[in-house]
Amino acid sequence: MSFVKNLLAPGGGVALIPFIRYVIMLLLVVCLAAFISGVARVHMAILSFLSGGLLVSLSVFQTEYEKMTNNRQGGGAAGGSGKAPAKNSGKKERAD
Repeated sequence: MSFVKNLLAPGGGVALIPFIRYVIMLLLVVCLAAFISGVARVHMAILSFLSGGLLVSLSVFQTEYEKMTNNRQGGGAAGGSGKAPAKNSGKKERAD
């Protein structure tokens, strides 16, 4: 399958996250440089804040997405949101 077909497939846009992260980092650097040089300081401060928040939200999304895919593949650690099958399905347990 070509790269374009992978991107257009359901869930394929996740492959662009590293590229998007670098572009937003570049936006953050340019906005901070413009802020330091005195060009439209208020606007650059707001844009820097928003691009920093977008970087944080992308990293949170990526970690949650990786947790979800690991849980679906069966390689996830205990404590995930998915239900694990019961070990003693035919036996009753004592409640002390």
